[in-house]
Amino acid sequence: MIEQTKFNNEEIKKILKQKYNLNIKSIQKINRGSANIFKIETKDEKYILKEFQSKYNQKEIEKEVHVINHLKSKNLPVPEHLKNVDGTYMFDHQGNTCILEKYIEGDTIGKNTGNKEMLKESAKYLALIIKGLEDYPYDDLWNCNLDKYSDKETFSQSIQKYNQLIELSKGDKYEDIITKDLTDKIEMIKTILTKDLTQIKNVTVKATHGDYNVLQFIYEKNKIKAIIDFASAAKLPVVWEIIRSYSYLDKEAKNGKINIDNLVFYTKEYLKYESLNEYDLKYMPYIYLTQLLNSTYGYKQYLQNQNEELLEFGIERTNYCRTLFKDSDEISQKLLKLTL
Repeated sequence: MIEQTKFNNEEIKKILKQKYNLNIKSIQKINRGSANIFKIETKDEKYILKEFQSKYNQKEIEKEVHVINHLKSKNLPVPEHLKNVDGTYMFDHQGNTCILEKYIEGDTIGKNTGNKEMLKESAKYLALIIKGLEDYPYDDLWNCNLDKYSDKETFSQSIQKYNQLIELSKGDKYEDIITKDLTDKIEMIKTILTKDLTQIKNVTVKATHGDYNVLQFIYEKNKIKAIIDFASAAKLPVVWEIIRSYSYLDKEAKNGKINIDNLVFYTKEYLKYESLNEYDLKYMPYIYLTQLLNSTYGYKQYLQNQNEELLEFGIERTNYCRTLFKDSDEISQKLLKLTL
């Protein structure tokens, strides 16, 4: 959940006058992304003020600025940050880091509403972002440890966490659903523990967006105009970013379903701009499956604060586990044909 803002409108007007010499005409709160976001209007221009959650420190926000500025130099469609009177791209407000960027006119669309043309365009821009970050000059990106995708201790710890959540759910109105879902995840983990997934260590890890999906796209006439929110940029398995972004966009991937032919199409479009090795294609579904199997997200949050939207999100992710658990071998076989 996004933390409540520490701003009021008068504070925003005062601070943006001090920091950017802007005379504010109107302020509108926008519910989008992982930060508190405000649309700011002056007499002549429009801006976006982002107030990051307290869990993000200034170095992490500076990383986002570095990544965006680097990709902008590659002519990729990303936001433009503004420097303040101190000559920096950020400022602090009551312990939260804030940045100001130019407003991008356009539309957003919901999850799982994308057609084939949108899949094609999304795959292209993901590849171009990864290609664009190959010469990223800063040493500020977190580097994924591939061992976690096959680590038996991690899976065992996940089973313990699910058993604890099942106990916590007793008496809850969704007890039956939670118990069924988490019991299914435990059984899937037990089966995964019998498989040799050690070769996952050979998949490609590169600098990437980190949260690349349709909710980060601004569209104009059904074409991507801008890609936003690079706060999670990191060195990650490329195929995790591919299959996850596919699952958020395809209109035929709702509620945990995967259209295998559309996923293959999406991957094939990516391959027009960037390469993948055979391990990438073979282990793509297992990368996503093991990540989702080891995540308590949604259930844990619901049991802590009764947020039913997060429970629905957790249920959807478990449905993806069921689909991937059933179809991973078929997905791998069809993806591997792309190398022929």
